[in-house]
Amino acid sequence: MKDNASNLKLVAFRIHPSQEAQIIAESKRLNISKSELVRRKLKGSEARIIDTNGILNAIEKIVSEQARVNNNINQLAKHANTYRDKISPQVFRDHTELMMKHLEYRDFMNKVLKQIYQIIK
Repeated sequence: MKDNASNLKLVAFRIHPSQEAQIIAESKRLNISKSELVRRKLKGSEARIIDTNGILNAIEKIVSEQARVNNNINQLAKHANTYRDKISPQVFRDHTELMMKHLEYRDFMNKVLKQIYQIIK
């Protein structure tokens, strides 16, 4: 049911200042009004309150870290190619195996991050 001004009631009640501070802090953190926060809390288990800003910040950190890992891998590959004749063939075989695992994990992580983004979008 869509809320509009004609079907909403004003409710006043007394709470402790620390409880008011909690309501204000949580509504700011979630970027919703205090009224919307209380409505969602009253719905109980039916409503999920998600801190999308926190999730998006976490995803941003993960993506940044993934970029640093990829940069490190590129630097290692450049050095390996530069000193190819001084490196054991076993090192290249191990690298290939580990790189395949890394790519599998990276692809899985990207898939999960895309799913999370689609849900909270």
